[in-house]
Amino acid sequence: MISVESCFRRVIKHLVTSQQFDTVLANGRVVDPTNNIDGVFDVGIRHGKIAAVSENIAPDRADDIIDVTGQIVMPGHIDTHAHLSSPFGGNVDRAYGHAMLVESGTTTALDLAGDPTAMATGMVQRGAGLNVASLMGLVPHSTISEDDPRPSVLRDVISDVKTRGGFGVKMLGGYHPFTPEASADVVSAANEQLAWVAFHVGTKNSGSDMTGLREVPEITGNGRLHVAHINSYTRGMIDQPHEEVQEAFEMIERMRSQWITEAYLAQANGTNGKCDENGDVIYNVAQNCLKARGYPTTDEGVKQSILDGYGSALIERGGRVIMVTGQEGVDIFEAASTDASLSYPVNPPTSAFTLATAKYDDGTFRVDAISTDGGSLPRNVAIERSMALVAFGALNMDEAVTKLSYTPSRMLGLLNKGHFSEGADADVTIVNAGTGKASMSLVAGELIMLNGRAIGKGGTWMVLEDGKAAAESTGLPYQVVDLENSKLYANWN
Repeated sequence: MISVESCFRRVIKHLVTSQQFDTVLANGRVVDPTNNIDGVFDVGIRHGKIAAVSENIAPDRADDIIDVTGQIVMPGHIDTHAHLSSPFGGNVDRAYGHAMLVESGTTTALDLAGDPTAMATGMVQRGAGLNVASLMGLVPHSTISEDDPRPSVLRDVISDVKTRGGFGVKMLGGYHPFTPEASADVVSAANEQLAWVAFHVGTKNSGSDMTGLREVPEITGNGRLHVAHINSYTRGMIDQPHEEVQEAFEMIERMRSQWITEAYLAQANGTNGKCDENGDVIYNVAQNCLKARGYPTTDEGVKQSILDGYGSALIERGGRVIMVTGQEGVDIFEAASTDASLSYPVNPPTSAFTLATAKYDDGTFRVDAISTDGGSLPRNVAIERSMALVAFGALNMDEAVTKLSYTPSRMLGLLNKGHFSEGADADVTIVNAGTGKASMSLVAGELIMLNGRAIGKGGTWMVLEDGKAAAESTGLPYQVVDLENSKLYANWN
């Protein structure tokens, strides 16, 4: 039997003896399922690209050598659901999420439900070296003019978002729901323009739970859709969690050629506690969190949940966002006049783990990627929880890297990321094999995180062709992405 290393040497022969490298990552366990690599190798980087993966690159061929002995070297984690900006209320500056994501090992992120202009401003002011694409959340009378926007309004808004540097839009059904008909119009309008469209499910006829997910196939119609954080609809609000997971799988399989999906592995969620003038909680997500433990869906219910340590208020300290419970958390909630960012531990681990690991008969994963739904929310645990699943035997290392790096790259159409082929972008995440946590990250061959601390600045803004002028106006480095290469629009007519 030919070993993986021997096969690799036969297929990919790098003339490393004649190359000079800017950086060499030496002696790490390199895991790149795309190229069937899993073994101890050196990774040579030149001009921001992968130049070689080989045994024993000569030290005199490297301008800089980073010894990663005993650590896992994988293509950079691509987070297909993060939060780095926000078009609606809350007491947390989302821009702090840049550093928080970097410190978890992420190298590329899709800012889901933010605002492209705000994201770029945050990248300039508090960027940490990430590659970031952004969607705009559709908030009536804020980012869009109508409660249930007409197709003509949607077309104009989506075109404007693309021009301002966004990939597309996200429906916020758990916070700002439309009718099912208007939701379907959003999908159609985005598909017409080859713009990204994501959905935190829920309409004016349903909730942000399994009732909302049941509507989504009809809302999708013949179109394409990113169904956000599929695990958020399997919390046991309607049926038992395992029953909801099975129903979700059945829908995902039925919509396999039309949906892309991701799940996160944190128990904590993120929400907003805003209440109306009567003291009633406005948003369906927050209502569900309170109902899950029998608290009234009122400002008093929120305060009691925080006092009891079930709920947490979020606040920025020292350039990072933290969770606070007890009276201090209540004080934060009240100081924000209830319009506060909150978190509740409502995601059943068994649901998330099942969704993250389940496969079709052909060996491909039912859910495309492992995300964080984090960024500014301190739950950026995709890498460490995936490594825990490897330790447990629920995933092997190739599978974990596939879900953290390769399939997310295909989802977004980032063909030069997610693998270590020669000429690929030198985006790298290095993981401590003992703790399962990322210890170091590089983007385009430059260190952005070291020993768990962000050291990068700025970042690279990923835009569509329509957004080039907006990106150029900021002075930020940018990359133009063609969504025809994405899984969302694969084989789209």
